Amino acid sequence: MKNLLFITFVLVSMGSFGQKSFNDYVQFYPISEEAYIRLMSSYTKQESILLDANPIVRYSLFNDFLKHINTKTHTQAWYVSFRPQVRIYTSNSLPVRMPSYRILLGTQHMYRLTPVDAQKAKFVSFSFESGHYSNGQDGSAFSELYADGSPESDSIYRTITSHTKLSEILNRKNANFSTNLSELILNYRINHLDDDNLPQQTSSFSLGYVLYHDLFWGVFNFGGYSDNDIKIYGRHRFLGSYEFMKVFEKDTQKRYVIKQNIECIHRPHASVTPLRLETIVRVFPFKNSKGMGFMFSYIYGHDNYNFRFVDSGHQVALGLTWDSFPPFTMGKLAD
Repeated sequence: MKNLLFITFVLVSMGSFGQKSFNDYVQFYPISEEAYIRLMSSYTKQESILLDANPIVRYSLFNDFLKHINTKTHTQAWYVSFRPQVRIYTSNSLPVRMPSYRILLGTQHMYRLTPVDAQKAKFVSFSFESGHYSNGQDGSAFSELYADGSPESDSIYRTITSHTKLSEILNRKNANFSTNLSELILNYRINHLDDDNLPQQTSSFSLGYVLYHDLFWGVFNFGGYSDNDIKIYGRHRFLGSYEFMKVFEKDTQKRYVIKQNIECIHRPHASVTPLRLETIVRVFPFKNSKGMGFMFSYIYGHDNYNFRFVDSGHQVALGLTWDSFPPFTMGKLAD
């Protein structure tokens, strides 16, 4: 019953987002993860994933991307980002099995590189976000019997060597995961426009860097990692992606998107796979669709769900997605 209520809440929330007309959806961001809910296979036989959901919320403080994209060279946004990730497993879960919460203060800036009357609209953008990332649990990372930070929990870390298989000993019920982080992403985007100045084909390239740090915003002493955990997490993560969008039916804006993501953890524990590769195919088959579509993804490498980054292997996923960057006018407006 709890699972059904959760699924209903996510679908209603995402459905409300998808049903808005784009003219009403004024909080556009050029650099963004897409919201989704999907069925997903599991890395390990120790547990089986039923659903994986990523409902992203941004509370805008200032955003002039849509208002001035065709009138100014530089547009920007300032916001508070809430990026939860929640999984439902087929087994009973009391408490909820290690959800993820990222609460970040962020800014994005976009610079137009071409005139508004050019056949191509080229942009370079960057985003910077900083805040807290945790799962709200209080158990020892590698034992269900002890609290995180207890002498018994700390003694377990002293038994871990480079040969220890962390995935096999992870506390999957209530292991604490907590760190502060800052993330910088750079993006270059080329849009090929039609006669109505709507993108018909887009190529987007991104590079990013994530730093796990102990102090919140680099100043306040709370919410950070423990000395034991950061040796396993690795402090640095490097990101890269390429995305290709193609409209396959011009008058209806039906389109598909192919995206390749790469993430590499710098110097994690020896049993952790540093690399993560995710290939995502999204299709928006509905007439004038500016919201909901379908997605398929294939993943190789480490998991990206808080402490379960100690798991690795192959995954496939299938579900619904919502587009954060649907086609809209990017050139000189008609008189």
